[in-house]
Amino acid sequence: VVKPLYAEDKINKEFYVNCLAYFDALRKSGKSDDAFEDEYFFTLPAVSGSNLDY
Repeated sequence: VVKPLYAEDKINKEFYVNCLAYFDALRKSGKSDDAFEDEYFFTLPAVSGSNLDY
């Protein structure tokens, strides 16, 4: 099933907002989640439709 682009964009934005909240909670508690952080930064370009090529 192909989702409309706006539906996919909404999901991507929700993912981004949730990740920021998670990272903020980790910082406030003095904890880290290096494995998730690595995965997030490798996944974000694909989710956002951009790439890391400069």
